[in-house]
Amino acid sequence: MRLAITGVGMVTSLGYGAVGSCAAIEAGLARPREMEDFTVADGEGGAYPVVSHPVSGFAEGFTDVGAWIRLAEGSLSDLLHATALPPSAERRFWDATGLIALAPILDATRFPADLEGLSASLREDYALPLVRLMRRPIRPDHVQALALGHGGLAAALREAWKLLSNHALERVIITGADSYLDAGSLEWLYRNNRLKVPGRPTGLMPGQAGACVLVESEAAAKARSALLGGWVRAVAGAASAPTHRPPLQDLGGHLESVIQEALTHAGAGEPFRGGLLLDLNGEDWKARAWGFAQLRLRSRIDLERCWACIPCESLGETGAASGPLALGVAVSRLRGTTEQALLCSLPDLGHPAAIVLEGH
Repeated sequence: MRLAITGVGMVTSLGYGAVGSCAAIEAGLARPREMEDFTVADGEGGAYPVVSHPVSGFAEGFTDVGAWIRLAEGSLSDLLHATALPPSAERRFWDATGLIALAPILDATRFPADLEGLSASLREDYALPLVRLMRRPIRPDHVQALALGHGGLAAALREAWKLLSNHALERVIITGADSYLDAGSLEWLYRNNRLKVPGRPTGLMPGQAGACVLVESEAAAKARSALLGGWVRAVAGAASAPTHRPPLQDLGGHLESVIQEALTHAGAGEPFRGGLLLDLNGEDWKARAWGFAQLRLRSRIDLERCWACIPCESLGETGAASGPLALGVAVSRLRGTTEQALLCSLPDLGHPAAIVLEGH
Protein backbone atom coordinates (compact mmCIF):
# COMPACT_ATOMS: atom_id res chain seq x y z
CA MET A 1 0.00 0.00 0.00
CA ARG A 2 1.20 3.49 -0.84
CA LEU A 3 -1.34 6.27 -0.30
CA ALA A 4 -0.16 9.88 -0.48
CA ILE A 5 -1.23 12.07 2.46
CA THR A 6 -1.76 15.54 1.02
CA GLY A 7 -3.71 17.34 3.71
CA VAL A 8 -5.05 17.26 7.25
CA GLY A 9 -7.53 19.38 9.16
CA MET A 10 -8.86 19.43 12.71
CA VAL A 11 -10.68 21.26 15.47
CA THR A 12 -9.78 20.29 19.02
CA SER A 13 -9.85 21.56 22.57
CA LEU A 14 -6.41 23.02 21.83
CA GLY A 15 -7.28 24.98 18.70
CA TYR A 16 -9.36 25.49 15.58
CA GLY A 17 -6.76 24.11 13.19
CA ALA A 18 -4.33 21.25 12.61
CA VAL A 19 -1.14 23.31 12.80
CA GLY A 20 -1.85 24.80 16.21
CA SER A 21 -3.44 21.65 17.61
CA CYS A 22 -0.55 19.40 16.58
CA ALA A 23 2.04 21.84 17.95
CA ALA A 24 0.17 22.00 21.26
CA ILE A 25 -0.12 18.20 21.48
CA GLU A 26 3.59 17.75 20.75
CA ALA A 27 4.35 20.32 23.48
CA GLY A 28 2.22 18.36 25.96
CA LEU A 29 -0.35 21.10 26.49
CA ALA A 30 -3.93 20.50 27.64
CA ARG A 31 -7.00 22.61 28.47
CA PRO A 32 -9.22 20.55 30.78
CA ARG A 33 -12.42 22.14 32.05
CA GLU A 34 -14.71 21.23 34.94
CA MET A 35 -18.30 20.49 33.88
CA GLU A 36 -20.45 22.27 36.45
CA ASP A 37 -23.62 20.80 34.91
CA PHE A 38 -22.49 17.17 35.32
CA THR A 39 -21.30 16.15 38.75
CA VAL A 40 -20.73 12.84 40.50
CA ALA A 41 -20.65 11.94 44.18
CA ASP A 42 -17.22 12.31 45.74
CA GLY A 43 -17.83 9.63 48.39
CA GLU A 44 -17.82 12.16 51.21
CA GLY A 45 -21.31 13.57 50.84
CA GLY A 46 -20.35 16.15 48.25
CA ALA A 47 -20.36 16.43 44.46
CA TYR A 48 -17.42 16.56 42.09
CA PRO A 49 -17.61 18.06 38.58
CA VAL A 50 -16.41 15.78 35.81
CA VAL A 51 -13.30 17.12 34.05
CA SER A 52 -13.58 17.27 30.26
CA HIS A 53 -11.87 18.64 27.16
CA PRO A 54 -14.44 20.70 25.20
CA VAL A 55 -13.85 22.58 21.95
CA SER A 56 -14.77 25.82 23.68
CA GLY A 57 -16.85 28.37 21.79
CA PHE A 58 -17.46 25.99 18.92
CA ALA A 59 -19.78 23.04 19.56
CA GLU A 60 -21.82 24.07 22.61
CA GLY A 61 -25.49 23.12 22.35
CA PHE A 62 -24.93 20.44 19.70
CA THR A 63 -25.53 16.76 20.48
CA ASP A 64 -25.18 13.44 18.65
CA VAL A 65 -25.31 13.89 14.85
CA GLY A 66 -25.51 17.67 15.18
CA ALA A 67 -22.26 17.71 17.15
CA TRP A 68 -20.57 15.33 14.70
CA ILE A 69 -21.53 17.54 11.76
CA ARG A 70 -20.35 20.70 13.51
CA LEU A 71 -16.98 19.20 14.49
CA ALA A 72 -16.37 17.40 11.19
CA GLU A 73 -17.30 20.52 9.20
CA GLY A 74 -14.80 22.52 11.24
CA SER A 75 -12.03 20.08 10.35
CA LEU A 76 -13.01 20.11 6.67
CA SER A 77 -12.94 23.92 6.63
CA ASP A 78 -9.43 23.78 8.04
CA LEU A 79 -8.42 21.28 5.36
CA LEU A 80 -9.84 23.40 2.53
CA HIS A 81 -8.10 26.51 3.86
CA ALA A 82 -4.74 24.87 4.58
CA THR A 83 -4.40 22.91 1.34
CA ALA A 84 -5.94 25.46 -1.05
CA LEU A 85 -7.99 22.80 -2.81
CA PRO A 86 -9.62 23.87 -6.10
CA PRO A 87 -12.91 25.81 -6.12
CA SER A 88 -16.26 24.28 -7.02
CA ALA A 89 -15.81 25.21 -10.66
CA GLU A 90 -13.08 22.57 -11.01
CA ARG A 91 -15.63 19.83 -11.63
CA ARG A 92 -13.16 17.22 -12.85
CA PHE A 93 -11.21 17.42 -9.59
CA TRP A 94 -14.30 17.01 -7.43
CA ASP A 95 -15.85 14.31 -9.63
CA ALA A 96 -12.74 12.23 -8.85
CA THR A 97 -13.00 12.90 -5.10
CA GLY A 98 -14.81 10.83 -2.48
CA LEU A 99 -15.69 11.43 1.15
CA ILE A 100 -15.92 8.93 4.00
CA ALA A 101 -17.42 10.22 7.27
CA LEU A 102 -16.50 8.34 10.44
CA ALA A 103 -18.93 8.13 13.35
CA PRO A 104 -18.99 6.43 16.76
CA ILE A 105 -20.13 2.85 17.13
CA LEU A 106 -23.92 3.04 17.34
CA ASP A 107 -24.20 1.36 20.72
CA ALA A 108 -27.83 1.02 21.85
CA THR A 109 -26.88 1.86 25.44
CA ARG A 110 -25.19 5.12 24.39
CA PHE A 111 -27.74 6.14 21.73
CA PRO A 112 -30.99 4.54 22.91
CA ALA A 113 -33.35 6.89 21.06
CA ASP A 114 -34.22 5.65 17.55
CA LEU A 115 -30.98 3.76 17.11
CA GLU A 116 -32.35 1.83 14.14
CA GLY A 117 -33.32 5.06 12.39
CA LEU A 118 -29.92 6.64 13.08
CA SER A 119 -28.10 3.62 11.67
CA ALA A 120 -30.21 3.56 8.51
CA SER A 121 -29.91 7.29 7.83
CA LEU A 122 -26.29 7.92 8.86
CA ARG A 123 -25.13 8.67 5.32
CA GLU A 124 -28.08 10.98 4.58
CA ASP A 125 -28.12 12.73 7.96
CA TYR A 126 -24.37 12.96 8.61
CA ALA A 127 -22.15 12.45 5.56
CA LEU A 128 -24.15 14.21 2.83
CA PRO A 129 -24.76 17.38 4.90
CA LEU A 130 -20.98 17.69 5.23
CA VAL A 131 -20.67 17.85 1.44
CA ARG A 132 -23.27 20.62 1.31
CA LEU A 133 -21.45 22.56 4.02
CA MET A 134 -18.16 22.19 2.14
CA ARG A 135 -19.78 23.77 -0.92
CA ARG A 136 -17.88 21.43 -3.18
CA PRO A 137 -19.55 19.26 -5.87
CA ILE A 138 -18.60 15.81 -4.54
CA ARG A 139 -20.97 13.32 -6.12
CA PRO A 140 -23.46 11.71 -3.67
CA ASP A 141 -22.54 8.23 -4.91
CA HIS A 142 -18.95 8.93 -3.82
CA VAL A 143 -19.99 9.58 -0.20
CA GLN A 144 -20.00 6.96 2.58
CA ALA A 145 -20.47 6.82 6.35
CA LEU A 146 -18.86 4.27 8.70
CA ALA A 147 -19.92 3.85 12.33
CA LEU A 148 -16.86 2.00 13.62
CA GLY A 149 -15.56 4.30 16.36
CA HIS A 150 -11.82 4.04 16.95
CA GLY A 151 -11.51 1.45 14.18
CA GLY A 152 -13.00 3.72 11.53
CA LEU A 153 -9.77 5.15 10.12
CA ALA A 154 -8.30 1.73 9.34
CA ALA A 155 -11.49 0.65 7.55
CA ALA A 156 -11.70 3.96 5.65
CA LEU A 157 -8.08 3.77 4.49
CA ARG A 158 -8.65 0.23 3.29
CA GLU A 159 -11.73 1.38 1.36
CA ALA A 160 -9.83 4.36 -0.06
CA TRP A 161 -7.02 2.09 -1.23
CA LYS A 162 -9.55 -0.11 -3.04
CA LEU A 163 -11.23 2.85 -4.75
CA LEU A 164 -7.93 4.41 -5.82
CA SER A 165 -6.39 1.12 -6.95
CA ASN A 166 -9.43 0.42 -9.12
CA HIS A 167 -9.20 3.98 -10.55
CA ALA A 168 -12.78 4.64 -9.42
CA LEU A 169 -11.47 7.80 -7.69
CA GLU A 170 -8.23 9.78 -7.48
CA ARG A 171 -8.55 10.96 -3.88
CA VAL A 172 -10.64 10.44 -0.75
CA ILE A 173 -11.28 12.78 2.17
CA ILE A 174 -11.72 10.89 5.44
CA THR A 175 -13.28 12.84 8.29
CA GLY A 176 -14.14 11.68 11.79
CA ALA A 177 -15.95 13.38 14.65
CA ASP A 178 -17.15 12.45 18.10
CA SER A 179 -18.31 14.10 21.31
CA TYR A 180 -18.70 12.57 24.75
CA LEU A 181 -19.91 15.81 26.33
CA ASP A 182 -23.68 15.44 25.86
CA ALA A 183 -25.71 14.24 28.85
CA GLY A 184 -26.51 10.88 27.28
CA SER A 185 -22.87 10.01 26.58
CA LEU A 186 -21.72 11.19 30.01
CA GLU A 187 -24.38 9.12 31.75
CA TRP A 188 -23.44 6.11 29.59
CA LEU A 189 -19.79 6.49 30.55
CA TYR A 190 -20.68 6.88 34.22
CA ARG A 191 -23.01 3.86 34.27
CA ASN A 192 -20.26 1.74 32.75
CA ASN A 193 -17.64 2.95 35.28
CA ARG A 194 -15.50 4.52 32.58
CA LEU A 195 -15.18 8.11 33.81
CA LYS A 196 -12.18 9.35 35.75
CA VAL A 197 -13.78 10.40 39.04
CA PRO A 198 -12.83 10.38 42.74
CA GLY A 199 -12.07 6.81 43.73
CA ARG A 200 -11.47 5.73 40.11
CA PRO A 201 -8.16 7.16 38.86
CA THR A 202 -7.99 4.86 35.84
CA GLY A 203 -11.02 6.27 34.02
CA LEU A 204 -11.12 8.50 30.97
CA MET A 205 -11.69 12.23 30.56
CA PRO A 206 -14.43 12.89 27.97
CA GLY A 207 -13.55 15.06 25.02
CA GLN A 208 -14.75 16.09 21.59
CA ALA A 209 -13.00 16.77 18.29
CA GLY A 210 -13.22 16.67 14.53
CA ALA A 211 -10.33 15.68 12.27
CA CYS A 212 -9.86 14.82 8.62
CA VAL A 213 -7.20 13.63 6.20
CA LEU A 214 -6.92 13.79 2.41
CA VAL A 215 -5.32 10.76 0.75
CA GLU A 216 -4.59 10.45 -2.96
CA SER A 217 -3.07 8.04 -5.40
CA GLU A 218 0.59 8.75 -5.99
CA ALA A 219 -0.09 9.59 -9.64
CA ALA A 220 -2.89 12.06 -8.82
CA ALA A 221 -0.81 13.81 -6.17
CA LYS A 222 2.13 14.20 -8.53
CA ALA A 223 -0.08 15.36 -11.40
CA ARG A 224 -1.31 18.36 -9.43
CA SER A 225 2.03 18.94 -7.66
CA ALA A 226 0.39 18.46 -4.27
CA LEU A 227 2.46 19.07 -1.16
CA LEU A 228 3.07 15.64 0.32
CA GLY A 229 2.82 15.20 4.08
CA GLY A 230 3.72 11.53 4.09
CA TRP A 231 2.54 8.08 3.03
CA VAL A 232 0.20 5.41 4.34
CA ARG A 233 2.21 2.22 3.93
CA ALA A 234 0.08 -0.46 5.59
CA VAL A 235 -3.23 -1.08 7.35
CA ALA A 236 -4.16 -4.14 9.39
CA GLY A 237 -7.15 -5.14 11.52
CA ALA A 238 -10.57 -3.66 12.36
CA ALA A 239 -12.13 -5.08 9.19
CA SER A 240 -15.27 -6.62 10.70
CA ALA A 241 -18.37 -4.94 12.10
CA PRO A 242 -18.02 -4.48 15.88
CA THR A 243 -20.12 -6.82 18.02
CA HIS A 244 -18.24 -7.32 21.30
CA ARG A 245 -14.93 -6.74 23.02
CA PRO A 246 -12.71 -9.84 23.13
CA PRO A 247 -11.41 -11.05 26.51
CA LEU A 248 -8.44 -9.00 27.70
CA GLN A 249 -5.76 -11.57 26.95
CA ASP A 250 -7.24 -12.22 23.50
CA LEU A 251 -7.41 -8.47 22.88
CA GLY A 252 -3.71 -8.08 23.67
CA GLY A 253 -2.93 -11.00 21.37
CA HIS A 254 -5.04 -9.48 18.57
CA LEU A 255 -3.23 -6.15 18.98
CA GLU A 256 0.17 -7.83 18.78
CA SER A 257 -0.96 -9.73 15.68
CA VAL A 258 -2.19 -6.68 13.73
CA ILE A 259 0.95 -4.74 14.65
CA GLN A 260 3.12 -7.57 13.33
CA GLU A 261 1.03 -7.71 10.15
CA ALA A 262 1.17 -3.96 9.53
CA LEU A 263 4.92 -3.71 10.13
CA THR A 264 5.58 -6.66 7.82
CA HIS A 265 3.43 -5.27 4.99
CA ALA A 266 5.10 -1.86 5.36
CA GLY A 267 8.56 -3.40 5.07
CA ALA A 268 9.54 -1.86 8.40
CA GLY A 269 13.02 -2.65 9.65
CA GLU A 270 13.63 -5.12 12.44
CA PRO A 271 13.49 -4.02 15.10
CA PHE A 272 11.12 -1.14 14.37
CA ARG A 273 12.42 2.26 15.44
CA GLY A 274 10.06 5.14 14.87
CA GLY A 275 6.94 6.71 16.29
CA LEU A 276 4.22 5.07 18.37
CA LEU A 277 0.84 6.79 18.49
CA LEU A 278 -1.48 5.04 20.92
CA ASP A 279 -5.13 5.70 21.74
CA LEU A 280 -4.61 4.92 25.44
CA ASN A 281 -7.14 7.00 27.35
CA GLY A 282 -6.60 6.26 31.03
CA GLU A 283 -8.79 3.15 31.11
CA ASP A 284 -7.27 0.06 32.63
CA TRP A 285 -8.37 -2.38 29.92
CA LYS A 286 -6.56 -0.47 27.17
CA ALA A 287 -3.37 -0.17 29.21
CA ARG A 288 -3.43 -3.89 30.00
CA ALA A 289 -4.01 -4.86 26.35
CA TRP A 290 -1.09 -2.68 25.22
CA GLY A 291 1.09 -4.05 28.03
CA PHE A 292 0.33 -7.62 27.00
CA ALA A 293 1.10 -6.87 23.34
CA GLN A 294 4.25 -5.00 24.31
CA LEU A 295 5.68 -8.06 26.05
CA ARG A 296 5.26 -10.10 22.88
CA LEU A 297 6.70 -7.37 20.65
CA ARG A 298 10.01 -6.87 22.46
CA SER A 299 12.04 -8.42 19.64
CA ARG A 300 10.03 -6.62 16.91
CA ILE A 301 9.90 -3.06 18.32
CA ASP A 302 12.86 -1.30 19.94
CA LEU A 303 10.74 0.58 22.48
CA GLU A 304 13.70 2.40 24.00
CA ARG A 305 14.50 4.01 20.64
CA CYS A 306 10.93 4.89 19.66
CA TRP A 307 9.17 8.17 20.35
CA ALA A 308 5.63 7.94 21.68
CA CYS A 309 2.57 10.18 21.57
CA ILE A 310 -0.73 9.64 23.39
CA PRO A 311 -3.15 12.34 22.12
CA CYS A 312 -5.72 11.59 24.85
CA GLU A 313 -3.33 13.08 27.39
CA SER A 314 -3.94 16.47 25.75
CA LEU A 315 -7.42 16.09 24.29
CA GLY A 316 -9.27 13.55 26.41
CA GLU A 317 -11.17 10.70 24.75
CA THR A 318 -12.12 11.70 21.18
CA GLY A 319 -13.57 8.39 19.95
CA ALA A 320 -14.20 8.27 16.20
CA ALA A 321 -11.99 11.34 15.67
CA SER A 322 -8.99 9.73 17.40
CA GLY A 323 -7.64 7.97 14.29
CA PRO A 324 -7.54 10.99 11.95
CA LEU A 325 -6.22 13.07 14.86
CA ALA A 326 -3.34 10.69 15.50
CA LEU A 327 -2.56 10.56 11.79
CA GLY A 328 -2.42 14.37 11.69
CA VAL A 329 -0.06 14.47 14.66
CA ALA A 330 2.15 11.84 13.02
CA VAL A 331 2.29 13.76 9.74
CA SER A 332 3.33 16.89 11.63
CA ARG A 333 6.10 14.98 13.39
CA LEU A 334 7.31 13.03 10.32
CA ARG A 335 7.34 15.88 7.79
CA GLY A 336 10.76 16.27 6.20
CA THR A 337 11.96 12.84 7.37
CA THR A 338 11.86 9.27 6.09
CA GLU A 339 10.94 7.86 9.50
CA GLN A 340 7.96 5.62 10.04
CA ALA A 341 5.24 5.79 12.66
CA LEU A 342 2.87 3.13 13.95
CA LEU A 343 -0.72 4.07 14.87
CA CYS A 344 -2.56 1.63 17.14
CA SER A 345 -6.30 1.68 17.82
CA LEU A 346 -8.28 -0.26 20.41
CA PRO A 347 -12.03 0.16 19.72
CA ASP A 348 -14.63 -0.16 22.47
CA LEU A 349 -16.04 -3.09 20.50
CA GLY A 350 -14.41 -5.27 17.88
CA HIS A 351 -10.78 -5.93 17.07
CA PRO A 352 -7.73 -3.63 17.15
CA ALA A 353 -6.17 -1.91 14.16
CA ALA A 354 -2.65 -0.83 13.23
CA ILE A 355 -1.53 1.64 10.56
CA VAL A 356 2.02 2.36 9.41
CA LEU A 357 2.88 5.83 8.08
CA GLU A 358 6.08 7.06 6.48
CA GLY A 359 7.42 10.59 6.30
CA HIS A 360 8.29 12.46 3.14
